[in-house]
Amino acid sequence: MVWAMNAVPMSATPYRPRPEIDPKVAVSRFLKDIKKAADKTFPRWQDILVEGIEECPLSYDMRRTIFDIHPIDDYYFAGAVALEAAKIRPLFPAEDASELLSLIAEGVDVMAGRTDRAVSDLVFFIIGRIETAAAADSQKKAYDQVVKVILQRIGLDSIEATAHLVTQALYRHALGEPLALGVPNWWTAFHAKYVIARPGHGLEPQSKVKAGIAAAQDAVRRRPPRRAQAF
Repeated sequence: MVWAMNAVPMSATPYRPRPEIDPKVAVSRFLKDIKKAADKTFPRWQDILVEGIEECPLSYDMRRTIFDIHPIDDYYFAGAVALEAAKIRPLFPAEDASELLSLIAEGVDVMAGRTDRAVSDLVFFIIGRIETAAAADSQKKAYDQVVKVILQRIGLDSIEATAHLVTQALYRHALGEPLALGVPNWWTAFHAKYVIARPGHGLEPQSKVKAGIAAAQDAVRRRPPRRAQAF
């Protein structure tokens, strides 16, 4: 009976530390995966957007102006990035979160094929809106904040014939669906499997032990020979 109480369950597995990933590598993979997801889901999102605008009493020239002036696909990509990047601060220590967000700011415009900061500026504006909304009401959906910002950036809220699209919950929900279903839950999955490598902390525990043993052996080899003492 004593043995049974102290026995380790057969299903128990030894603890294995999560492997470390360089933050630059992590962000590069993140942006590539989100770009791929955005390219795949954007056509459906654009169809919903166009359908809503076409039902509004706008002239042909006004409709064309909306789409000619604004890089809608870049806005959508920014929204997809922001939707996931907004999860970084709650998941990671402050130092790691700051570095990841900084790397996203550096790389997202390049990933979008832009030479300006239009995408990165929009990403962080949307993140701010998501965080503000979550602080006020935890039930508010992040993708709904993304949709609102994009519709406002296009200028639909400032046109009388389209202003209702920004406030219409069902329409925003339809636009939010491709984001909610098509953008991978990237940072949550990453956090469950990996940790961010920090400078000077790249060795796994076992490797650190081996490194310590090697250093001790090297110190012994370098130690000056002891002189024989007379007795």
